[in-house]
Amino acid sequence: MSKTGKEIKITSFKNYNVVIGSTNNKNCKANYINISAWADPQIDDEVSYNRVIRDINKKIKQSLFNLLTTHDYEDFSEDKTIVDLDIRESGIRYGKRSFINCEITLFLNSEIQVNSEYMKLMLDKIIDNLINSILEQNKSFKFYKKKK
Repeated sequence: MSKTGKEIKITSFKNYNVVIGSTNNKNCKANYINISAWADPQIDDEVSYNRVIRDINKKIKQSLFNLLTTHDYEDFSEDKTIVDLDIRESGIRYGKRSFINCEITLFLNSEIQVNSEYMKLMLDKIIDNLINSILEQNKSFKFYKKKK
């Protein structure tokens, strides 16, 4: 079976690996954003990273909902999104970077190809908002593209 989706690597983010794509380019009903990085804990004290991770996840979901309910993003379904934030809380220690991966699936109200300039611009705005307003503002972690 042949692969029918498209995937585009976005290189404009210094400390993050970002990929956008669609699961089916012929019948495009959903696009995804994948943001990954290495999280370096910034606090040496005892921290409940479970709480920190839950807060990041909640902020991503809330920010995404707020964006998608504006008229600029009416091509996306605001009530059909999937946010999967993955970071292993048990292995987080000061001085050791941990891998973080956030995959966001956005369902579309109309078929728009992920490689169209319009869709690239929309997804880039969403990514920029999530990285700059949530991840970069987080005081518990500093993010890097590579482990070392």
